[in-house]
Amino acid sequence: ITFVFAFLPKGYMVHSASYDDILKNRWSSRVSNGTHMPVENLKPNSRYYFKVQAKNVFGLGPFSETLTYFTESDDPLLIDRPPGGEPIWIPFSFKYNPVHSSCKGSQYVKRTWYRKFVGVVLCNSLRYKIFMGDGLKEPFYSIGDTMGQGEDHCQFVDSHRDGRTGPTYLSENLPSAQGYYRAYRQEPVTFGVIGRRTSHPFVGWYECGVPIPGKW
Repeated sequence: ITFVFAFLPKGYMVHSASYDDILKNRWSSRVSNGTHMPVENLKPNSRYYFKVQAKNVFGLGPFSETLTYFTESDDPLLIDRPPGGEPIWIPFSFKYNPVHSSCKGSQYVKRTWYRKFVGVVLCNSLRYKIFMGDGLKEPFYSIGDTMGQGEDHCQFVDSHRDGRTGPTYLSENLPSAQGYYRAYRQEPVTFGVIGRRTSHPFVGWYECGVPIPGKW
């Protein structure tokens, strides 16, 4: 990763920390005298945090907002698919709440188009429960729908049409839970409370017309 600074006082102090370092409030600091500074030796599939201070003859200025960056996986299979190519699903047993799923079969994961992972638990190749997570080592969560019952979530498995979902009563019979939600296709997801007593219900299965892990 390389930082590009908009203007040059007398330099910058760049502070960085991994997820484990953040928990211990431990930051590494380096001085940059130019408008670019490479940050090397980052671990794959890991979250890092960065903040910057301008530096001049009077000292250091205030901290910038903290920037979060998630590095790519080192697994060659967990890559963004080429334009027009088949989506890449690989077997992976991710952590999820099983009471949120009507499906109990094999699990697969793939990358999304905005740096998250989609996980599915199969009922069969054409019916599955869709989850989403920030990283392979972190829990995967259900996805609520503010303007429907999750039909547009078929986008996450590379379907260009709205799918069938069910059972719609699932989230009404469970306590509210942490998860992702959105209202419309193409809208980025937000993390928060979904399910019972919220405006973001979720479902137990999806049928999107897309077979997983591959052609039916």
